[in-house]
Amino acid sequence: MNSFLVLILLAIHFVACQRANNSSRPPENQQMASEEKPTTATVLHVIHINGVPLQVEIAQDEESAAQGLMHRDQLPENQGMLFVFPNQRILTFWMRNTFIPLDIAFIDESGTIVDIQRMAPLDETKDYISAAPALYALEVNAGWFEKQNIRVGSKVGF
Repeated sequence: MNSFLVLILLAIHFVACQRANNSSRPPENQQMASEEKPTTATVLHVIHINGVPLQVEIAQDEESAAQGLMHRDQLPENQGMLFVFPNQRILTFWMRNTFIPLDIAFIDESGTIVDIQRMAPLDETKDYISAAPALYALEVNAGWFEKQNIRVGSKVGF
């Protein structure tokens, strides 16, 4: 568990630099680099939501945080990506170069899901804004939360 906390602290540090503008959109000069080469090295950790295990990839550096799930053709069924932010606030995500239909859960500092939204692939016209302040965002395949009977108010165990 201690190595997981260290990893989260490292992710917070890197994400803080990237997300200072309160959005998951990278600065234009970093976006081009992110689009050129997908992240290949991943470290998976298991979290539990209402007792349901889920393997999550945590952004390891600024580039992988900006990259998110861009340029991927698939995401394994019980896997997702966890974004950790330096402080709780309203979060904004988008679907630039993201080919997979996703659901996003916004999670507050107590580990409670405060919002879940469906995100359409490649739709750059819409921003997905959390309904309440959140410290974490969790992206999974579209329909995964519903299939697992996970809703707003569900608890996430890190």
